Amino acid sequence: MRYQIRFESELSADALRRCLSEDFGIPPDAVYVGRTEDRAVDGPRPVAMLNPPDEGEGFGWILTGDAELADATGQGERELAATLARTFGVRAPVDDGSIHPDRWLLVSIDGSSGRVITDEDAAADGDLRIVHALEPISGEPQLAVVSPPDWARDW
Repeated sequence: MRYQIRFESELSADALRRCLSEDFGIPPDAVYVGRTEDRAVDGPRPVAMLNPPDEGEGFGWILTGDAELADATGQGERELAATLARTFGVRAPVDDGSIHPDRWLLVSIDGSSGRVITDEDAAADGDLRIVHALEPISGEPQLAVVSPPDWARDW
């Protein structure tokens, strides 16, 4: 999976399909919206999938896609998250590329981003809750910043 962008709140399926169609030429019927397990296995493979959260999950709306989505958008995961965050006014954490499951890159509604720490206990239940930022994020001035210790600054 090349893309796994989580959104803080629900995205309108019609608005997302319209955005992906108008901005990137992805046909609306190539964007599956719903639970992965409910998708017909014999249907055409979607370019992107928007899956709703389990009840009570924070940042539970997840957009996934791989090479076809990358080819259509010409954007990497963080860039597409920034585009969609600005368009829909939602925050979107993406994988920071580290081996640490509690560290993410938070994309703010203005498209700015920075590394954050999430609650490990909540994450074990599939819920992302941001504890604090590891660096200032211009679009998140209310988010407390706790710098990592010197030994962890280069990850």
